[in-house]
Amino acid sequence: MDNTDATKLYAKRFIPLESDPLVLNDLMYGLGVSGCLTLTDVWSIDDALQLSTISRPVYALILVLPTCEEYERHRRSNRGSSENTEDLKGEEIVWIQQTIDMACGLYAILHATCNSATSNFIVPNSLLGKLVASSNGEREALLESSTDVEEIYRKAALRGHTAPPPPEEEVDLHYVCFIKSPNGSVYEMDGDAIGPVKTDVMLRDDQDLLESSALECSPCACT
Repeated sequence: MDNTDATKLYAKRFIPLESDPLVLNDLMYGLGVSGCLTLTDVWSIDDALQLSTISRPVYALILVLPTCEEYERHRRSNRGSSENTEDLKGEEIVWIQQTIDMACGLYAILHATCNSATSNFIVPNSLLGKLVASSNGEREALLESSTDVEEIYRKAALRGHTAPPPPEEEVDLHYVCFIKSPNGSVYEMDGDAIGPVKTDVMLRDDQDLLESSALECSPCACT
């Protein structure tokens, strides 16, 4: 949610999203995802009973975290790595750089829904459908200029249980997403980084992102 880099210039600024499945699902469906998919809370990755209630397969993991110094060190170390672009060779990854301030929840949802098997649930000719069909260089501009995206986002953001902060206030929380690539690699997708970060986790075709090996990437909330 926050401007994690004080030197970064954003094209515009949105209301930060409350971490609430009702809010996130409203946004996801409004952008063009079929109602066959849903985002849900995971309160603990150590509670086997709670995890057993989650519908499978799990296509993406979304983590909302405080922007602590540990996160900042992790982000800075990955920003300068050439692996961000080299890892994409031979991979069908949709990457979108965050250019809208306080909208990291939006970018987490975009990365979760435009990648892997989730892209099969995008409604043709929807906003998301057009986004996926566009090229890497066009996606950021499409999001920035779309009044439809801005209005769908605004309605979802205002649905939260807590009042949105004043526009000028920084929020020290940030959303990141983990996805499974077509070849089984798990990627960390942070819109405020310079690109996808390939983790050390590989999953088989029959494994999803609630596998214990995938959860070792980071303690995450789940879609």
